[in-house]
Amino acid sequence: MFLKFADWFVYQILGLSESTSFGSALHFFIYDVIKILFLLFTIITVIAFLRSYIDNTKLRNYIEKQPKFIAHLLASIFGAITPFCSCSSIPVFIGFIEAGVPFGIAMSFIITSPMINEIAILVLAGVIGWKITILYIVTGITVGTFGGMIIQKFGWGKYLQDYLLNKTETKQTSSCCCSCRCNKEKPTFKNRITDSIIYAKDLMKKIWLFVLLGVGVGAFLHGYVPQEFFIKYMGNNNFFAVPLSVLAGIPLYADATTIIPIAQVLINKGAAIGTVLVFMMAIVALSLPEMIIISRVMKKELIIRFVIFMFIAFTLVGYFYNIIL
Repeated sequence: MFLKFADWFVYQILGLSESTSFGSALHFFIYDVIKILFLLFTIITVIAFLRSYIDNTKLRNYIEKQPKFIAHLLASIFGAITPFCSCSSIPVFIGFIEAGVPFGIAMSFIITSPMINEIAILVLAGVIGWKITILYIVTGITVGTFGGMIIQKFGWGKYLQDYLLNKTETKQTSSCCCSCRCNKEKPTFKNRITDSIIYAKDLMKKIWLFVLLGVGVGAFLHGYVPQEFFIKYMGNNNFFAVPLSVLAGIPLYADATTIIPIAQVLINKGAAIGTVLVFMMAIVALSLPEMIIISRVMKKELIIRFVIFMFIAFTLVGYFYNIIL
């Protein structure tokens, strides 16, 4: 349906040719914008409705009681399904620490949380396919799980901000975030649907411009940058492509949904899949704005160690997937 509309509008109404760079780029832009925005609104509404039945406090307490590896794994998975809005990761991380959850388990959560969310997963599957999407999910959760365990082993918890190190014994009893209702009254089915739609509308107002920006960059790359460029600089033949891609992603800022259309073009143009995946991960998990937000809970000593650790982890992951794919 979306493809037919893009074909009709660009090639019939506007009379552009598919063989021209501008026609190809504009077609890519219109098709991806309407497809992604439709998917986003639908998926956000459904996920917000389903999430309204989840008690985050009970889930956090359940994670805390599990064996070490399972606890880290569950914390990573929990990070992958937390709300799409940026208000979620830091408050939940603080809640983990204040509740007495081990530092490493909390780190497993905060490593995975910006890298993966259910909206980006479904959009990624829609534009790239489930094979790469599952690869991205497994990678993110694996890095979060073992990253938290290793960071715990290094004893980096001493570099948390002082107010967390001197936390009180009082547990955080509630955390109002996004679409949850912060009262004891159990919402009705109708209220849950209404809240979900309102949440989706509010979130769409915040992210639609970033979607346009991401698709716009992807459309430009699709229409105007030769395939040979990506094969040369981001292909398997360039040994330094992986670490350079991770470094290139750090100064940039975009959420996973914004970067997906760009990743789609990079892969279609011949860039190595592992290189593109770690480029995405670096942008959403190691960007400078992300580090500024994290500085609310981490001292600079921990942030520096965290960035170096994640750089090494992403580089190894990129090489591994370039070898097996």
